[in-house]
Amino acid sequence: MFEELLELYKAKAEEIEKDRKEAQAMITLVTAIDKMANELSSKQSSVEVLGRLIDQVDRLSKEVADLKSQLRTRHGRSTIVAEQTGNEGKALDHHARSLIDILAERPGRYTTSELVDMLGLNKTTVISVMKRALDLDPKHVKMTQGKRRKLYLAYVPDEEKQPVEPEASSNETDPVKMELMAMT
Repeated sequence: MFEELLELYKAKAEEIEKDRKEAQAMITLVTAIDKMANELSSKQSSVEVLGRLIDQVDRLSKEVADLKSQLRTRHGRSTIVAEQTGNEGKALDHHARSLIDILAERPGRYTTSELVDMLGLNKTTVISVMKRALDLDPKHVKMTQGKRRKLYLAYVPDEEKQPVEPEASSNETDPVKMELMAMT
């Protein structure tokens, strides 16, 4: 009987040990599953964060591309405008110098209409040329306004402008001053 009880005790001890090992294995399994679930959720949130970051980078790159194209467009427009105004300014200067030369050859008082015929330009352009000629050579070119806002342009030669100076002594004058006076 003692042997039977011993056998029964051993069987019960083995069964308890087996249940304990199963419980320990279940606890380890639950812990591992919980750990895996935490890792998956953190990876999932990492993936979501990564996805949002990628979306933001895409959006920012599109905005940067838009800004670059706007800058190129603005730069291109300003270059075109600068070229056009530069060419217009050069043409205006050329017409103004031509007008000054014509006025110097044939001094007198000219109306805008007469200058339109002489230069072959429209009235608005001729008025701009007249103003530019006045800016280029204010010493000789004079602009006046008559009745009914009529503009007149005249060329005043140097002889009329400066009174005749008596030459004191030509020995005292500096040769550099003489050259400068000859140039002007």
